[in-house]
Amino acid sequence: MSDSSHLFEIVMLLCAAVVIVASFRVIRLSPVIGYLAAGAAVGPFGIGLIRDVETTAGFAEFGVIFLLFLIGLELSFDRLHGMRAHVFGFGGAQLIVTGGLIAAFFIALGGRMPAAIIIGSALALSSTAIVLQVITEQGEKSSQAGRLAIAILILQDLAVIPLLVFISLLGDNDKSLTQEILEVILKAVTCLAFIFAIGHLLLKPLFRFIASLDNTELFSATTLFIVLGMAWLTQASGLSAALGAFMAGLLMAETEFKPQVEADILPFKGLLLGLFFMTVGMSLNVTMLEQHFAAILGITVALMACKSLIIIGLSRLFGFSMSTAVHSGCLLSQGSEFAFILFTLAASQGAIGADAEQILLVVITVSMALTPLVAEAGRKIADTLEKHAISRPEAMLGETLDLSHHVIISGFGRVGHTVAQLLEAERIGFVAIDMDSFLVARERKTGAPVYFGDTTRAHVLNALGIIRARAVIITHAEQRVTMQTIATIREISRDLPIIARARNIEQAQKLQAAGATLAVAEMFETSLQLGGALLKSLGIADHEISRIIELFRAEDYALTRISEKAAAAAN
Repeated sequence: MSDSSHLFEIVMLLCAAVVIVASFRVIRLSPVIGYLAAGAAVGPFGIGLIRDVETTAGFAEFGVIFLLFLIGLELSFDRLHGMRAHVFGFGGAQLIVTGGLIAAFFIALGGRMPAAIIIGSALALSSTAIVLQVITEQGEKSSQAGRLAIAILILQDLAVIPLLVFISLLGDNDKSLTQEILEVILKAVTCLAFIFAIGHLLLKPLFRFIASLDNTELFSATTLFIVLGMAWLTQASGLSAALGAFMAGLLMAETEFKPQVEADILPFKGLLLGLFFMTVGMSLNVTMLEQHFAAILGITVALMACKSLIIIGLSRLFGFSMSTAVHSGCLLSQGSEFAFILFTLAASQGAIGADAEQILLVVITVSMALTPLVAEAGRKIADTLEKHAISRPEAMLGETLDLSHHVIISGFGRVGHTVAQLLEAERIGFVAIDMDSFLVARERKTGAPVYFGDTTRAHVLNALGIIRARAVIITHAEQRVTMQTIATIREISRDLPIIARARNIEQAQKLQAAGATLAVAEMFETSLQLGGALLKSLGIADHEISRIIELFRAEDYALTRISEKAAAAAN
């Protein structure tokens, strides 16, 4: 190997990551801050162990590509359709208002219109990578603030494409603006239609064939080929590589291979995102930060405060609670990784000056570094604001208005909590409700969408969005509460699926007679699982155990239905 410089850089990056990130974890600070600090330490503005930031940044961009793929994988077209009002309505409003106000401010300072539009639009964007990392660390993906943040980030990621086109137009005088826009729209429609058609026609057959070969390495390679291939296709068409990865995720979410694909991609995403954060840290110009410390700190604080206040105001305008508004505002107050690309391109086109570019890049980096701390502060403020509001139906109504096709979990004890974990693993939206105020308070501290209330009352169920719900599962141990809840739900909807917990088959029979779509007898099911575990320990094959369990389950439930009919006939 004639040139080992890149190997040395990789070793230094890994060494810095292990030492510094581990130290930050020990003192209970976000790993994101650790990665940023590690990058700043070894980068050209730190001790200078790594000077070729461009090479590292090239690898780090793959982290963003895999991140957008996983976002698409978690959403699917159905879920995106359900979120459309908040993706395009709230997200669009946030981008226009924030970008417009920042642009107006720069124009008032004497800036030129094109430069003001670029700066305003770029600073209106938030960091998808950092926000999703923070949401995951805080366990906020299922909370309303987490859902709202994801909706806004999706719109912002889509908005990067026209912004790149706009900046490119500033350096191209050969074509008219109208001609260029029409060409870009035609490219975008053609490319996305091609991806959509190929995905729906070939994706499932391809993965079924690959899966039939029973080779895990080949399956992983195919997944990487699809992600990177679609990213390359959109990039070659003049669009964003991240958009292609996002589309690949949406298409893959419609297939039965989604769990395995996610498992294959997660290690790449984690490693490359860590590298991305370190690259951002390496780009932090410490010298400029020292020279213009007051100005940079002032601009950073003003930017984060401005974005937070705008999001808080829009959240209240759209009917969200103050706690959700504050938490969302703090989560999305930083600059975006895409702003690095936009400002660099704008400087190369002469739209903004080199000094302004460097100051703006430092401001974005500092805002990213502050995000975990600001987000944690926002979460604590939100917890304080909602302490006395979680039992009010109007508070529940405000926090569930963005949900549709969700599942309502009535009872959040051991069983309900397990059901919630299963739903979260499959990226299915849910809200839970329980009458134990201490349990509700404890679970809400973890970010779980749990509310205090009585599901035997219609106004409480309406506040949980039962009209828009996909199903209800009742996990209460007390049969009386379960029966009353079923009766109340059936007064509101005759067709909504209701899954209920029962102690035994006789109780399951009564619940189904009362209107439950399905009642599961826990004693009987536990006996089947214990028997299955015994058979497995005796060397019986898994498929044979499954066959026997299903046979017994069908026979016993059938006998219950027969006895139910006989009892009804006797009466």
